[in-house]
Amino acid sequence: MPEYRPEHFYPVRLGEVFNDRFQTVAKLGYGSSSTIWLARDLQHHQYVALKIYIHNSVQHRELPFYQHLEKVLPTQHPGAKNVRKLLASFQVTGPHGKHVALALQASQMSIRDMDTVFMDGHGFDEGFVKGAVKELLEALDFLHTEVQSVHTDVHPGNLLLGTDDDSIFQKLEDNELSSPVPRKQCDGRTIYLSRLMKPKAGPLLLSDFGEARLGPGPHAGDIMPIMYRAPETLLHIQWSYPVDIWSVGLTAWDLLQGRTLFSARKEDGSFSDGAHFAELIAALGPPPPGLLNRHRNRALEYWDEQGNWSEFVPIPREKTLAAAETKLEDNTKFLQFIRRALTWDPAARPTAKELLQDPWLNT
Repeated sequence: MPEYRPEHFYPVRLGEVFNDRFQTVAKLGYGSSSTIWLARDLQHHQYVALKIYIHNSVQHRELPFYQHLEKVLPTQHPGAKNVRKLLASFQVTGPHGKHVALALQASQMSIRDMDTVFMDGHGFDEGFVKGAVKELLEALDFLHTEVQSVHTDVHPGNLLLGTDDDSIFQKLEDNELSSPVPRKQCDGRTIYLSRLMKPKAGPLLLSDFGEARLGPGPHAGDIMPIMYRAPETLLHIQWSYPVDIWSVGLTAWDLLQGRTLFSARKEDGSFSDGAHFAELIAALGPPPPGLLNRHRNRALEYWDEQGNWSEFVPIPREKTLAAAETKLEDNTKFLQFIRRALTWDPAARPTAKELLQDPWLNT
């Protein structure tokens, strides 16, 4: 990974017991700020996902989010079951500092990994996508209305396939014992390959609240993966719940098409807000003048005083929504759904509850 520093990470070993309770049995994955391990809860005799953060995280948002969530639970809201649960938290002292550790509800792989490994990156059928988007919207309605939190990082990599069958993790542990994953010694630590399992049907779980913001805001600052950034974040305008709705539209597109709608890249492959804006115009038409007026200085970097695109980044006219959608025989309702979620003006975007009633999801 770019900027990877081994000393930032706790050197987890398989078989290690944490907090006198959680014993690691397999590596599930990693990110820029943590590693994830399947662990056996020796007290409650169940499997958990152990997430161990780097010791030098600038700001921890996930644990405060879960502490806030506890004040809301239990609840009758159907979306609560689609939010990954925290079971315990503690600190681990490593060679270079202290690490926050979270014991989370165990799950299968992310929908993104499922597409990459088992669908060859070609996306899923329309019925699967509708079901996943419905569960995602239920989770977001719960977050926005009852928890009053903005996720800010919704994408297929943070949508996990849950399970009600703990025995599938026993099989993963058995496989690790009988056929250990490749590993290497590096900088005095053991680096393990992550282990995958063949997925089974299960509920969708919205996960990774490391960038969540509490309260309706409005909030400010950089959020969202680059290709997923909503117009208000690109325009440096304060933002709130509608950024998650923008992400729902792009997630639905990703899951069906097997690729992102926007690249946000120039011809040389480098990321560019100008190229991103040009793609947005090609797909959605020009932004409303009122939106540009909310941050004139930023808008004038790309538009003139009359709100005309300055054209120093050409608009890719071939990248309309209709031209980009290639899988459906009749895509009318799907594209209408995408246009509702991907509305330039955040104030005009539907809420999660409203989007749940969309004709595409209910036919």
